[in-house]
Amino acid sequence: MGEEPAETLRRAADRVASMIVTSSASDVDCAIAEREARLLCLTLLPEKMALYERIYASRFRRLREQFR
Repeated sequence: MGEEPAETLRRAADRVASMIVTSSASDVDCAIAEREARLLCLTLLPEKMALYERIYASRFRRLREQFR
């Protein structure tokens, strides 16, 4: 049985967050990964984009401010 869409998105978002907090990933790589996570949400859970923006986009912004 495959992974639930929300779990797939959570894993992608966790990957982006990890990239942001590690200094080995460039800002461009982080931005690309964040865009891919956003597109993944659009594909898997388009009705949840507002929730994505409130939770994940704000999380990524906060992590960039703190670690970049």
